[in-house]
Amino acid sequence: MAGKDSIQTIATKFIQNKNNETFTVLINRLKPGLLSFARHYVKDKDLAQEVVSQTFIAIWTKIHQYNSKYNFSTWAYAIAKNEALGILRNDSKTLSYDKFMLNHSKLLQTYNPVFNMNIECVGPSGEELTQQLYDASLAAIADLAEPYRTVMFEREINQKQLNVIAEDLDWNLSTVKTRLRKARKDVAEVLYKKYPDLVDSYFGGNEE
Repeated sequence: MAGKDSIQTIATKFIQNKNNETFTVLINRLKPGLLSFARHYVKDKDLAQEVVSQTFIAIWTKIHQYNSKYNFSTWAYAIAKNEALGILRNDSKTLSYDKFMLNHSKLLQTYNPVFNMNIECVGPSGEELTQQLYDASLAAIADLAEPYRTVMFEREINQKQLNVIAEDLDWNLSTVKTRLRKARKDVAEVLYKKYPDLVDSYFGGNEE
């Protein structure tokens, strides 16, 4: 039995003729890997399906932008990553409150300028307070400049390991650590400046 054509070969055929049959073959070859890739970002099967669907729409409509000097799979996965991050950034309803709260204590280990130390989360002290601090935290992350916003989403919301973030974003590990440290500090400073009473109500134990 003859071997299957490579994804690159199938993509080249699609670029040449752009017909539905070739595109279906391309979808079938790319879809399993893209689904797995997307789930690393969105942590949800249905959202991953949406990411992949949007990725294939983008491939069809933007195929003229593909540069044949580069691997087609790399281009397709880059599109999928952008689609996944777009969902996480632009549709807060897709962010699971419970999943975010799994990392809430890490995210909200804010830098205390008085004691020059990290203080641990001892809350939540009520559902309303927790929701307010959650909303404030998301807003602070969303307002971060790149690349700090991305690294915070990847680590604190997507709960990805540092080495995976480094691989996905094509950064070295030390760069990931440095940018994450700065991003956390920036978020902490925003929380302290904008919501001092809220933070003081949620944190405690170090001032006694």
